[in-house]
Amino acid sequence: MNWIKTNWERGLLYLASLLFLVFSVKFLVSSDVTGATAAFVMFFLCLIYANVSRFKRFKGFGVEAELWEDKQKEAASLIDRLTSIVQVYTREIVLARVMAGRFGGGAEWPNRWALYEELVDQHDTLGQTIDFLPLKERIYRVMVFDAVQYLSEDIRKAIGSAYSKAREMLSAESGNPTEDPAGLARRRTALKKIDVEMPDLFEVSEERNVARYVLGLADHVTEILQAEFGISVELPVEDMARLRKIDELFEKGDFHPNAELMRWADHLV
Repeated sequence: MNWIKTNWERGLLYLASLLFLVFSVKFLVSSDVTGATAAFVMFFLCLIYANVSRFKRFKGFGVEAELWEDKQKEAASLIDRLTSIVQVYTREIVLARVMAGRFGGGAEWPNRWALYEELVDQHDTLGQTIDFLPLKERIYRVMVFDAVQYLSEDIRKAIGSAYSKAREMLSAESGNPTEDPAGLARRRTALKKIDVEMPDLFEVSEERNVARYVLGLADHVTEILQAEFGISVELPVEDMARLRKIDELFEKGDFHPNAELMRWADHLV
């Protein structure tokens, strides 16, 4: 019913073309070549007009025609391929800028992020529907890594210093007779659980919230050294507070940096 309402003209033309085809066959059977030709021409014209919206161009009875719908499909396919190419080039341009010379200092991160936003805005202006969220997340993770790696340097030193004290205590205890062999064995096991050398934080940042990872590692080491050796790890208060801010920012999930995070990532503290 809906098709009839919206396509009744095409329906009439199809019916007329069918009638002219019948007449053409009838004239042909009667050996009336002129009448058959005229009827067939009318059949052909009705068929063309019924499908005129689908043709980009039509040229006489030599029958040179292009289906507009087919061209639209080809254009849509081409646009999809070009969109994919544009997405790849945009990603590579931004990532090349992000990864190049990140440790030289200076206010570089605002410029890198501005480049990303400018390219995305240009694509939006052109009406290109491209999902840049994966690229945005990847850039953001690199920025967070830069900030966390810098802020974790003093944390790493504090852990290393406390770890050395624990080893010295354990060494002194092991060299003398002890009344608590079970406790000594427990402390040895506990010390082995402490990894003074942090793993590759960049690899961590690609899969996890690297700020939360460092905070958790610091808390874990502090708990072991305090409980088993009575040693307090003198963690840098300000750096720990900054890591907590980064953790909160990351957990929001919008991957949008603030000026403070950019300064930390550029080592401008």
